[in-house]
Amino acid sequence: MMEIVSAKGSFAGEVRGLSLWKALSDADARAIRAAYRQHGVLVFRRQSLSEPELLAFGKAVGDPRLYAETHWQSTVPEVILLSNMQDQNGAMLGGLANKPLTWHTDQSYYAVPVTGCFLYGVEVPSEGGGTRWASLYGAYETLPAELKQAVEGAVATFSYRARSAGSAKANDNHDWERRLRETPDVKHPLVNTNPATGRKALFFDPGTVTGIDGMAQDEADDLLERLLAHTVRPANVYEHDWRPGDLVLWDNAAALHARDGFPNAENRLVKRMIIALDPTQHIIPPVAA
Repeated sequence: MMEIVSAKGSFAGEVRGLSLWKALSDADARAIRAAYRQHGVLVFRRQSLSEPELLAFGKAVGDPRLYAETHWQSTVPEVILLSNMQDQNGAMLGGLANKPLTWHTDQSYYAVPVTGCFLYGVEVPSEGGGTRWASLYGAYETLPAELKQAVEGAVATFSYRARSAGSAKANDNHDWERRLRETPDVKHPLVNTNPATGRKALFFDPGTVTGIDGMAQDEADDLLERLLAHTVRPANVYEHDWRPGDLVLWDNAAALHARDGFPNAENRLVKRMIIALDPTQHIIPPVAA
Protein backbone atom coordinates (compact mmCIF):
# COMPACT_ATOMS: atom_id res chain seq x y z
CA MET A 1 0.00 0.00 0.00
CA MET A 2 1.35 3.41 -0.95
CA GLU A 3 2.29 5.88 1.75
CA ILE A 4 4.02 9.26 1.61
CA VAL A 5 6.34 10.29 4.43
CA SER A 6 8.84 13.07 4.95
CA ALA A 7 12.15 12.30 3.23
CA LYS A 8 14.78 12.45 6.00
CA GLY A 9 12.63 14.88 7.99
CA SER A 10 12.68 17.46 5.19
CA PHE A 11 10.03 19.22 3.10
CA ALA A 12 10.43 16.55 0.36
CA GLY A 13 8.07 13.57 0.32
CA GLU A 14 9.22 9.95 0.04
CA VAL A 15 6.72 7.66 -1.68
CA ARG A 16 6.81 4.11 -0.35
CA GLY A 17 5.07 0.90 -1.32
CA LEU A 18 4.77 1.68 -5.02
CA SER A 19 6.29 -0.12 -8.00
CA LEU A 20 6.49 2.39 -10.82
CA TRP A 21 7.11 -0.32 -13.42
CA LYS A 22 3.47 -1.33 -12.94
CA ALA A 23 0.60 0.72 -14.33
CA LEU A 24 -0.54 3.25 -11.74
CA SER A 25 -4.13 3.05 -10.56
CA ASP A 26 -6.16 6.23 -10.97
CA ALA A 27 -6.17 6.66 -7.19
CA ASP A 28 -2.40 6.30 -6.90
CA ALA A 29 -1.81 8.68 -9.80
CA ARG A 30 -4.07 11.29 -8.17
CA ALA A 31 -2.28 10.84 -4.84
CA ILE A 32 1.12 11.30 -6.47
CA ARG A 33 -0.01 14.44 -8.31
CA ALA A 34 -1.45 15.89 -5.07
CA ALA A 35 1.75 15.11 -3.16
CA TYR A 36 3.83 16.57 -6.01
CA ARG A 37 1.86 19.81 -5.80
CA GLN A 38 2.23 19.90 -2.00
CA HIS A 39 5.90 18.96 -1.54
CA GLY A 40 7.56 20.09 -4.77
CA VAL A 41 10.00 17.15 -4.49
CA LEU A 42 9.09 13.44 -4.37
CA VAL A 43 11.50 10.54 -3.84
CA PHE A 44 10.92 6.98 -5.07
CA ARG A 45 13.44 4.34 -3.98
CA ARG A 46 14.21 0.85 -5.33
CA GLN A 47 12.67 1.20 -8.77
CA SER A 48 13.62 -0.81 -11.88
CA LEU A 49 12.39 1.05 -14.93
CA SER A 50 12.78 0.72 -18.68
CA GLU A 51 12.67 3.88 -20.76
CA PRO A 52 9.08 3.24 -21.94
CA GLU A 53 8.15 2.83 -18.26
CA LEU A 54 9.86 6.13 -17.45
CA LEU A 55 7.82 7.75 -20.21
CA ALA A 56 4.60 6.23 -18.83
CA PHE A 57 5.39 7.64 -15.40
CA GLY A 58 6.07 11.08 -16.89
CA LYS A 59 2.68 10.98 -18.60
CA ALA A 60 1.03 10.13 -15.26
CA VAL A 61 2.20 13.43 -13.75
CA GLY A 62 2.19 15.76 -16.76
CA ASP A 63 3.14 16.13 -20.41
CA PRO A 64 6.71 14.90 -21.20
CA ARG A 65 8.63 17.22 -23.52
CA LEU A 66 11.77 17.00 -25.64
CA TYR A 67 14.93 18.55 -24.22
CA ALA A 68 16.78 21.17 -26.29
CA GLU A 69 20.00 19.10 -26.51
CA THR A 70 18.60 16.42 -28.81
CA HIS A 71 21.98 14.66 -29.07
CA TRP A 72 21.62 13.73 -25.39
CA GLN A 73 18.49 11.69 -26.19
CA SER A 74 18.26 8.00 -25.39
CA THR A 75 16.17 5.35 -27.16
CA VAL A 76 12.99 7.15 -26.06
CA PRO A 77 13.35 10.78 -27.26
CA GLU A 78 11.80 12.26 -24.12
CA VAL A 79 14.49 10.56 -22.00
CA ILE A 80 17.95 12.12 -22.00
CA LEU A 81 21.21 10.82 -20.55
CA LEU A 82 23.45 12.62 -18.07
CA SER A 83 26.80 10.94 -17.53
CA ASN A 84 30.58 11.12 -17.61
CA MET A 85 30.76 7.93 -19.67
CA GLN A 86 31.56 7.33 -23.34
CA ASP A 87 29.93 5.28 -26.05
CA GLN A 88 31.72 2.60 -28.11
CA ASN A 89 33.07 5.30 -30.45
CA GLY A 90 34.59 7.35 -27.63
CA ALA A 91 31.96 10.11 -27.78
CA MET A 92 30.47 11.50 -24.58
CA LEU A 93 27.33 9.63 -23.54
CA GLY A 94 24.80 12.33 -22.76
CA GLY A 95 25.86 15.52 -21.01
CA LEU A 96 27.10 17.34 -17.88
CA ALA A 97 29.95 14.86 -17.20
CA ASN A 98 31.21 14.95 -13.59
CA LYS A 99 31.38 18.66 -12.85
CA PRO A 100 29.62 20.19 -9.82
CA LEU A 101 26.50 22.23 -10.51
CA THR A 102 25.76 25.17 -8.24
CA TRP A 103 22.26 26.10 -7.04
CA HIS A 104 19.91 26.65 -9.97
CA THR A 105 16.49 25.88 -11.40
CA ASP A 106 16.13 24.31 -14.84
CA GLN A 107 14.75 26.25 -17.81
CA SER A 108 14.04 29.46 -15.87
CA TYR A 109 15.38 31.34 -18.92
CA TYR A 110 12.45 30.28 -21.13
CA ALA A 111 9.33 32.39 -21.61
CA VAL A 112 7.26 29.36 -20.57
CA PRO A 113 9.47 27.19 -18.33
CA VAL A 114 8.77 23.44 -18.43
CA THR A 115 8.90 23.14 -14.67
CA GLY A 116 8.45 19.39 -14.08
CA CYS A 117 11.53 17.16 -14.07
CA PHE A 118 12.82 13.85 -12.77
CA LEU A 119 16.15 12.05 -12.50
CA TYR A 120 16.42 8.27 -12.46
CA GLY A 121 19.67 6.76 -11.20
CA VAL A 122 21.07 3.85 -13.23
CA GLU A 123 24.73 3.84 -12.17
CA VAL A 124 25.96 6.10 -9.36
CA PRO A 125 29.47 6.83 -8.04
CA SER A 126 30.60 5.46 -4.68
CA GLU A 127 31.57 8.98 -3.64
CA GLY A 128 30.29 12.41 -4.64
CA GLY A 129 27.49 13.14 -7.10
CA GLY A 130 24.91 13.93 -4.42
CA THR A 131 21.99 16.22 -5.25
CA ARG A 132 20.32 18.77 -2.98
CA TRP A 133 16.96 20.53 -3.29
CA ALA A 134 15.83 23.69 -1.48
CA SER A 135 12.14 24.58 -1.21
CA LEU A 136 11.09 27.86 -2.81
CA TYR A 137 7.75 27.63 -1.00
CA GLY A 138 9.49 27.27 2.34
CA ALA A 139 11.91 30.05 1.45
CA TYR A 140 9.11 32.54 0.73
CA GLU A 141 7.06 31.55 3.76
CA THR A 142 9.98 32.12 6.15
CA LEU A 143 11.32 35.35 4.61
CA PRO A 144 11.96 38.16 7.07
CA ALA A 145 9.45 40.98 6.61
CA GLU A 146 12.06 43.25 5.01
CA LEU A 147 12.93 40.70 2.29
CA LYS A 148 9.29 39.77 1.72
CA GLN A 149 8.49 43.43 1.09
CA ALA A 150 11.45 43.73 -1.30
CA VAL A 151 10.39 40.81 -3.51
CA GLU A 152 6.63 41.43 -3.68
CA GLY A 153 5.84 42.64 -7.19
CA ALA A 154 9.51 42.53 -8.22
CA VAL A 155 10.41 41.43 -11.76
CA ALA A 156 13.78 39.90 -12.68
CA THR A 157 15.61 39.32 -15.96
CA PHE A 158 16.60 35.69 -16.60
CA SER A 159 19.41 35.19 -19.11
CA TYR A 160 20.55 31.96 -20.74
CA ARG A 161 23.68 33.79 -21.94
CA ALA A 162 24.61 34.61 -18.35
CA ARG A 163 23.72 31.10 -17.18
CA SER A 164 25.94 29.37 -19.74
CA ALA A 165 28.88 31.80 -19.83
CA GLY A 166 32.22 30.16 -19.14
CA SER A 167 30.91 26.59 -19.09
CA ALA A 168 28.63 25.50 -21.92
CA LYS A 169 30.56 27.43 -24.56
CA ALA A 170 33.67 25.46 -23.71
CA ASN A 171 31.81 22.14 -23.76
CA ASP A 172 31.76 20.75 -27.30
CA ASN A 173 28.96 18.41 -26.23
CA HIS A 174 26.64 21.40 -25.78
CA ASP A 175 25.17 23.27 -28.78
CA TRP A 176 25.77 26.67 -27.18
CA GLU A 177 25.48 28.92 -30.24
CA ARG A 178 22.14 27.43 -31.27
CA ARG A 179 20.80 27.68 -27.72
CA LEU A 180 21.76 31.37 -27.58
CA ARG A 181 19.86 32.10 -30.79
CA GLU A 182 16.78 30.30 -29.51
CA THR A 183 16.81 31.67 -25.96
CA PRO A 184 16.65 35.47 -25.62
CA ASP A 185 16.50 37.06 -22.17
CA VAL A 186 13.10 36.90 -20.46
CA LYS A 187 11.47 38.53 -17.43
CA HIS A 188 9.61 36.66 -14.67
CA PRO A 189 8.18 37.77 -11.31
CA LEU A 190 10.27 36.91 -8.26
CA VAL A 191 7.12 35.73 -6.43
CA ASN A 192 4.41 33.52 -7.94
CA THR A 193 1.23 31.97 -6.56
CA ASN A 194 0.07 28.39 -7.02
CA PRO A 195 -3.38 28.72 -8.67
CA ALA A 196 -4.74 25.59 -6.97
CA THR A 197 -3.59 26.26 -3.39
CA GLY A 198 -2.89 30.00 -3.19
CA ARG A 199 0.56 29.19 -1.79
CA LYS A 200 3.33 31.60 -2.79
CA ALA A 201 6.87 30.69 -3.82
CA LEU A 202 10.02 32.58 -4.68
CA PHE A 203 11.26 32.14 -8.25
CA PHE A 204 14.87 33.05 -8.90
CA ASP A 205 17.90 31.36 -10.37
CA PRO A 206 21.42 32.19 -9.16
CA GLY A 207 23.71 32.76 -12.10
CA THR A 208 20.76 33.28 -14.46
CA VAL A 209 19.08 36.37 -13.00
CA THR A 210 21.05 39.38 -14.22
CA GLY A 211 19.01 42.19 -12.73
CA ILE A 212 15.78 43.33 -11.10
CA ASP A 213 13.61 46.01 -12.74
CA GLY A 214 13.91 49.42 -11.12
CA MET A 215 16.78 48.37 -8.85
CA ALA A 216 20.43 49.40 -9.06
CA GLN A 217 22.75 46.51 -9.96
CA ASP A 218 24.55 46.43 -6.61
CA GLU A 219 21.24 46.55 -4.76
CA ALA A 220 19.83 43.73 -6.91
CA ASP A 221 22.97 41.62 -6.43
CA ASP A 222 22.77 42.09 -2.67
CA LEU A 223 19.09 41.12 -2.59
CA LEU A 224 19.73 37.99 -4.67
CA GLU A 225 22.61 36.94 -2.42
CA ARG A 226 20.41 37.34 0.65
CA LEU A 227 17.59 35.36 -0.98
CA LEU A 228 19.97 32.53 -1.87
CA ALA A 229 21.48 32.38 1.62
CA HIS A 230 17.99 32.26 3.11
CA THR A 231 16.72 29.65 0.65
CA VAL A 232 19.56 27.15 1.06
CA ARG A 233 19.64 27.12 4.88
CA PRO A 234 20.03 23.49 6.04
CA ALA A 235 16.53 23.50 7.55
CA ASN A 236 15.10 24.20 4.07
CA VAL A 237 17.18 21.62 2.12
CA TYR A 238 16.70 17.96 1.24
CA GLU A 239 19.95 16.14 0.37
CA HIS A 240 19.64 12.95 -1.64
CA ASP A 241 22.18 10.14 -1.39
CA TRP A 242 21.78 8.30 -4.68
CA ARG A 243 21.39 4.55 -5.02
CA PRO A 244 20.71 2.69 -8.27
CA GLY A 245 16.98 2.64 -8.92
CA ASP A 246 16.21 5.95 -7.22
CA LEU A 247 13.86 8.34 -8.97
CA VAL A 248 13.48 11.93 -7.77
CA LEU A 249 10.68 14.06 -9.20
CA TRP A 250 10.64 17.81 -8.62
CA ASP A 251 8.97 21.02 -9.65
CA ASN A 252 11.45 23.65 -10.84
CA ALA A 253 9.07 26.47 -9.91
CA ALA A 254 9.05 25.16 -6.33
CA ALA A 255 12.68 24.13 -5.70
CA LEU A 256 16.28 25.04 -6.45
CA HIS A 257 18.76 22.18 -6.80
CA ALA A 258 22.52 21.64 -6.89
CA ARG A 259 24.85 18.72 -7.61
CA ASP A 260 28.20 17.76 -6.15
CA GLY A 261 31.02 16.82 -8.48
CA PHE A 262 32.57 13.36 -8.36
CA PRO A 263 35.82 11.67 -9.47
CA ASN A 264 35.92 11.05 -13.20
CA ALA A 265 37.20 7.54 -12.49
CA GLU A 266 33.72 6.85 -11.05
CA ASN A 267 30.89 6.16 -13.49
CA ARG A 268 27.56 7.97 -13.22
CA LEU A 269 24.60 7.40 -15.52
CA VAL A 270 21.32 9.15 -14.78
CA LYS A 271 18.24 9.40 -16.99
CA ARG A 272 16.31 12.65 -17.04
CA MET A 273 12.96 13.88 -18.29
CA ILE A 274 11.33 17.31 -18.41
CA ILE A 275 7.56 17.49 -17.99
CA ALA A 276 5.11 20.30 -18.70
CA LEU A 277 2.79 20.55 -15.71
CA ASP A 278 -0.89 21.44 -15.45
CA PRO A 279 -1.01 25.27 -15.12
CA THR A 280 -4.18 25.00 -13.02
CA GLN A 281 -2.33 22.91 -10.42
CA HIS A 282 1.26 24.17 -10.52
CA ILE A 283 3.10 27.47 -10.81
CA ILE A 284 4.15 28.23 -14.37
CA PRO A 285 6.10 31.50 -14.03
CA PRO A 286 4.54 34.04 -16.41
CA VAL A 287 6.36 36.43 -18.68
CA ALA A 288 6.44 39.87 -17.10
CA ALA A 289 6.17 42.99 -19.26
